[in-house]
Amino acid sequence: METEMQRGAIRDERRAYAKALLARYPDLPIDQLDDLLRWFRKEASALDVGLISMDDEVSQQYALLKRDELDRFAMPDIVFMLLFWSAMCAIIGGIGDLGS
Repeated sequence: METEMQRGAIRDERRAYAKALLARYPDLPIDQLDDLLRWFRKEASALDVGLISMDDEVSQQYALLKRDELDRFAMPDIVFMLLFWSAMCAIIGGIGDLGS
């Protein structure tokens, strides 16, 4: 039980740190912006994101961050989609050739 309480306290501290960074967005140094993005993409739970997005103190900054950074496709995402669709086209083309 104590371990769960410790994890909850750490999660609360981390969310408070992310909120403090977000309050200064977009005027963040690149290392702090990277840390904030990593938290949103890899660490934050849906509850964490919901609590921050509904917080009146940082809701406007969250909307900006979401628009500017979080909703954008990254290069690995684009490469993966291109490879996936190329493979699908090749498979469908191969199936079409089998029927001929």
